[in-house]
Amino acid sequence: MSPSNSVKKSVAMLLAALFAALASTLCCIGPLLYLLFGISAAGFIGIAAFAWLQIPMTIVSVGLMAAGFWRLYLSPRPVCVNVVSRRTLLWLYWLALPLVIALLSWPYVLSWLWELME
Repeated sequence: MSPSNSVKKSVAMLLAALFAALASTLCCIGPLLYLLFGISAAGFIGIAAFAWLQIPMTIVSVGLMAAGFWRLYLSPRPVCVNVVSRRTLLWLYWLALPLVIALLSWPYVLSWLWELME
């Protein structure tokens, strides 16, 4: 595998984890918009159809982030970089991790916020 393929694979893994975390929160986008902007949630009634995606996408997201951690820190083959330095990949990983955690925990935080508002 060439060095640029390794970098592309690492960046693709981070982006896929972010996408999976975002997809796992699709069921809660309606209440979020209602909460933030005060708009009517009647138009978002069909988004509940995506609720079945939450668990598979959570598993995919956590798995990809774990694979990225393993590849960056524990792999016997170091990440070979040409275009992007290893330091940049580490920064991208640690910037993506809080975003993934926030997206994965949002449905639970949202229900907690609803309870506080009542």
